[in-house]
Amino acid sequence: MKNRKLTLAILAMVVATVVSVAIVSCKKEPPSALQGNTAQPAKTFVVPNVDDMNAYLKDFKKKMQSSTRGDEETLSLDEAAWHLSSVANYDFAKANVEFTNLRYDTLYYHVNVTNGSVSMTNINAVYQSMANDIDSFYQNLNLQEKHFRFIGVSVSENGQVMLTIITSYVDLNHTWYFDDGYEATDYCLDFFDSYTYYIWNTTAISQLEYAINLLEGRDYIMPGESHSGRVYYVYSTDLVFNYDNYIDPYPNSSPFILNSRIFAAEGDTWSTPRLDFNAMCYCLDSYLELPFEYIAGHANYGTLRPVNWQIEGVRYEFPDTYKWDIFCHIVTVKLAQVIASQDPIQY
Repeated sequence: MKNRKLTLAILAMVVATVVSVAIVSCKKEPPSALQGNTAQPAKTFVVPNVDDMNAYLKDFKKKMQSSTRGDEETLSLDEAAWHLSSVANYDFAKANVEFTNLRYDTLYYHVNVTNGSVSMTNINAVYQSMANDIDSFYQNLNLQEKHFRFIGVSVSENGQVMLTIITSYVDLNHTWYFDDGYEATDYCLDFFDSYTYYIWNTTAISQLEYAINLLEGRDYIMPGESHSGRVYYVYSTDLVFNYDNYIDPYPNSSPFILNSRIFAAEGDTWSTPRLDFNAMCYCLDSYLELPFEYIAGHANYGTLRPVNWQIEGVRYEFPDTYKWDIFCHIVTVKLAQVIASQDPIQY
């Protein structure tokens, strides 16, 4: 999966004051602001060495929530920060997901500090405020496939609590075959005119077939083998891709109806759909990746390679209904076995 990275606007947040805990501000930070300028020495607090971290954090959360004002138990600033961060990650974070971009946000709170320590009661109060705000932040964050990657906490001697949130997400401008949108645009500018409109069943097809087969027409080296001798293909099968079977899972990414990965448009009898530069670029990126995705998902196709893309323009008519006609592409890809040979060719 290949992707484009974008910068999104900062989400403003309004949160309420909680007993003895006040939120000061919320701002988006660059990565450097979270990492600091230089490496810092290790903290004096020793992270608990436990066999079951889930059970430990679950028990600590219960202990924290059951604390009452006047409880004598206190934690050092580093210890309080580690527990607040760890419980927040236990409650909200999910790191084992695919993503295309990260955003960094910071929330500020205040907690009472006495002689360099924080009472369990105040730790619970600040965590309740943090948890409410993290949930509100998540619900109002307009990103696709968003997950909290890591939640960090620091507590200063003056009682300032800094909550740093790293959120992973998938850009709406997703790319399939190319590494990112910038690479896709560079290739598309080699093949398509940004000021030209391409007729869906003539010029669009000829330009796409030319670009796709040229890009994937490079000679192929078999895995684990050198390029001595030669390689040839033996036809195996065709893959046929239709617009209604291949839907882009990223909302609003596709320029076509049903968010299809294959060109499809509605029109009447007199319609002649045209594709602009962006639509042509989307087709190039999507069509190139379709057979590779299929091969990756079917073990018995693992040794095959796409060798030729053919595109057909089809119009589906609905004369007896009030439906619009559907104009679409059908993409057929020939797959072949890759054969290496040291035998000389016959000419």
